[in-house]
Amino acid sequence: MKIAVHITHEALYKIGGIGEVLNGLCTSQSYYNFFDRTLLYGPLFEYIGSASTRLGRDGLVYYSSRDHYDAGHFGDLFRPILEKYQIEVVYGKRRLASELNPYKTANVDVLLVDVTKMKKELVDQQKYLFWEKFGIPSDRYEKEWDYEQYFRLSLPYFELIKKLFPRAQRIYHFSHEYMGVPCLLALELDLEFTSDVHKRIFYAHEVAPVRRIIENHPGHDITFYNLLERAKGKGILLEDVFGSQMDWYRTALVKATQRFDRIFAVGDWVAEEYLFLVGTGEEKVKVVYNGLPHEHLSFEEKIKSRGKFERCLDSKGCYRVDIIFSHTCRLVKSKGIWRDIILLSLLDPLLKSNNLTGVYILLASQIPQGRPPELVETMVKEYGWPFNHRVGWPDLVGDEIFINNLIENFNQRSKAIRAIFINQYGLSKRKCGIDFPEDITTRDLKLATDVELGMSIYEPFGISHIEVIPSGGIPVISTSCGVYFLLEKIFPKDFKPYFSVDFIHQAKDLPDEILFRINPEKREMLEELALAGQLRALYNIIPKNEQDRIKLFEGMQSYISKLDWDYIVKTYFFPALL
Repeated sequence: MKIAVHITHEALYKIGGIGEVLNGLCTSQSYYNFFDRTLLYGPLFEYIGSASTRLGRDGLVYYSSRDHYDAGHFGDLFRPILEKYQIEVVYGKRRLASELNPYKTANVDVLLVDVTKMKKELVDQQKYLFWEKFGIPSDRYEKEWDYEQYFRLSLPYFELIKKLFPRAQRIYHFSHEYMGVPCLLALELDLEFTSDVHKRIFYAHEVAPVRRIIENHPGHDITFYNLLERAKGKGILLEDVFGSQMDWYRTALVKATQRFDRIFAVGDWVAEEYLFLVGTGEEKVKVVYNGLPHEHLSFEEKIKSRGKFERCLDSKGCYRVDIIFSHTCRLVKSKGIWRDIILLSLLDPLLKSNNLTGVYILLASQIPQGRPPELVETMVKEYGWPFNHRVGWPDLVGDEIFINNLIENFNQRSKAIRAIFINQYGLSKRKCGIDFPEDITTRDLKLATDVELGMSIYEPFGISHIEVIPSGGIPVISTSCGVYFLLEKIFPKDFKPYFSVDFIHQAKDLPDEILFRINPEKREMLEELALAGQLRALYNIIPKNEQDRIKLFEGMQSYISKLDWDYIVKTYFFPALL
């Protein structure tokens, strides 16, 4: 029996990219055929509710110690461990499905653990062992609950796994990001741990200290990746260049993964970043790209989705829209949204001179749970949200204010392109108000889009960027995005239905000291130079009419299968795993 255990903060809900990866992996037929069981393991975050709601709408609860609920004698299995560590558990199954292809589903086991009242003496003992064996100074990080809860999850981990899968012949333990690292390290502390049965994989969806450096340095990716490339082959490591990163617990945990069997990097840059940080283990590091849930689309579906937006925009004064630009993302600095505005400002006169019009839809929110429908209704009635905005909750908060200022300034200058900022998590009539069609969804935005912007400063992969490809949309990405390397492998030189912008090598001739001292103004000059230099080439491949869209749509069909999760699992995941 082969078991896969995925340790993640998204064991219950899909919050971001890791949840999307789990959905894609687990619903892949090749993955399903290989693993006999899959378990998602993580913290119990929600304490309000009942046994029937603990695993969400698509969940089936078998056991909940918090609710004194047991549907199958699981209490006898778990009770000794619960009493030993003073923890609560919720165990059952949940259904995984893709938003883009709801017909692909999978049922997985879920085990959530409440560690808030864990016995302190056992926690302290484990921290001592972690320091003695792995050199991890837990006392330095114990004020960080994020560290503390994932550390505590490691104490009962192996005992719970052995109880659930006593006859397993091989267990693959996947730590998604730093969250599962303590659990995988703790396996070594158990006398029953053997490396022939238990395989440990660090699934690097990013390299945490690298994200922090790139986001905080004014030169962003331009500074970091130029310095990384210059350091290669010289024995120079990340902390030699940027100083110690050990003040952050995530750095300590990522460094400790050198002990594991495999490092799965979701992109080529992530593999380089990991080696830049740890300095060794090149033979363990494998690039395992992400994929898309494959679905069979017709061009008519694209036109139907496009019509929904055209009717909506027509009511707001956009009577003709030749090109739909979009960007769907989390509203964080790494997405480089200001680069969208630079590009659109350059494209605007070009569209105007060719009698073309465009709309740019930014779907991004500072609030992961989104604005509730009752507040949406009030904003729509009072001032026409989301086409108009006001500062302050329930509308613009945090970085949304900065982004909205960028968009307002752009709209005041632009002649051919109008920018619309929808600061909501997801797209629907219920979430976005009466101006939107009853049946509109985020999927419609992906289908309708001609150009998806994704010029991130840090993007380990970038699933969202390529979701427009199956319907004939063109992603515009930076070469800092991991997905760029996958696209280069899939598409031939004479047909590239994507556009890559190389901001990094715009500064390849600058001395190290200049790269270090670069300020935002000079960096934006370099960004504008990179975009201006490729503007005509980008303009030429943008679909501007229905004939262009049909040609792109038909041209992409023979390549889409190589973006599918099943192809990714067979081509990259299994060769790296086995």
